[in-house]
Amino acid sequence: MDRQKRNGEENKSMKSELERTASIENLADRKIYFMSLLTREAEKRDVQPVVVGGSAVEFYTEGIYPSYDIDLVGNRRIIGEILEKTFGFKPSGRHWINEQIGLYVEIPSSYLAGDKSKITTIRVKNQPVYVLGLEDLIIDRIKACVYWESRTDYEQARFLLRQYKNRLDFEYLEKKLRAEGLLRVLKRMLAGKSVWKMTAEGQKLWYEK
Repeated sequence: MDRQKRNGEENKSMKSELERTASIENLADRKIYFMSLLTREAEKRDVQPVVVGGSAVEFYTEGIYPSYDIDLVGNRRIIGEILEKTFGFKPSGRHWINEQIGLYVEIPSSYLAGDKSKITTIRVKNQPVYVLGLEDLIIDRIKACVYWESRTDYEQARFLLRQYKNRLDFEYLEKKLRAEGLLRVLKRMLAGKSVWKMTAEGQKLWYEK
């Protein structure tokens, strides 16, 4: 009976928190608030979800480059179970969707492609939310810029380099990009030089892969 009562109270509390999530008009704020709830539940199962990709860019740029879903890495099976059983999300292709609160979650990988020690931790009502470190995010954007010839990723990397130049670990950045063969792309960005050139077909990446 006590267990039933406790479960009932937990369900009522969770319903209230989801209603609170849905009431947050600003999408970026709604996503961060929900991530605090998801992180709390995941950590009960020894899983640490980390915000990555476009969602991390949105956080660091304070919405200048918006993302319309939540990209994260962590144990895909466990996080998927939590999304479905605790928060009422439904799997749909590569996403989990909760239309009631207007959020989409994608978990592209169970593993963090970056240095755990560089993760940024923010707190929402004393609950941590973990975000991919700036350096690893910039590396990810530069790689996408080159391998996919993505102008958007180029602009995002350049913005992050300018905005956070005084707190970046450039030794780490250079070491990682040198290993990828992409150090000269970083050097051009830091020098304010474009990595694009005009051709008969339009702007193309000058870098030869």
